[in-house]
Amino acid sequence: MFFPEFITSPLMGIYFICAVFGSALILLQLLLMFFGVGDGDIDDGGGSDFSDNVGAAEFFRILSLKTIVAGFAFFGLGGLAALTGGTSEPISVIIAVISGSTAIYIVFYLYRAINRLKSDGSVTAETLLGAVGDVYIRIPAAGGGVGKVLVNHQNRTMEYEAITKGEELKAGTPVTVVRVVSSTTVEVVCIV
Repeated sequence: MFFPEFITSPLMGIYFICAVFGSALILLQLLLMFFGVGDGDIDDGGGSDFSDNVGAAEFFRILSLKTIVAGFAFFGLGGLAALTGGTSEPISVIIAVISGSTAIYIVFYLYRAINRLKSDGSVTAETLLGAVGDVYIRIPAAGGGVGKVLVNHQNRTMEYEAITKGEELKAGTPVTVVRVVSSTTVEVVCIV
């Protein structure tokens, strides 16, 4: 294998190999993610915090292809930086291990944060309860018929058939959803 002229020891060669191959794999992963391949191998942990001392199980949950590759790349980069900066080989190993370990945790936390941003956007009875909107077509009093409402839900305006158990609700009346009757009908009350 071709080594640049600045590689002066076997340890520096190991750092160089880790840095080059780790960086190449990071770039490959980024390209694959750009094309939608392999974009979620890090578990969000269900909200688990690292302040909880759960031991080895938590450590192995952190390891994934993305975190290990980042660890190798930064192990090599940290070791190279330390050796070319004039530190001794034992100190460079310590710096390389710290750099690699830090990269593993940072990449884990970043991907976990990204995974938590994902949402399927599904409308469910639980997410629709409490949504607010306006009467679009008059709703007869005491369940005597069906009107229509426009409800603001998950950053969208959605139209539903609506009933009320209270007084008649005229067009333009602000309402809130108190019950989901079916996938197309909700029960609303006037917001006073």
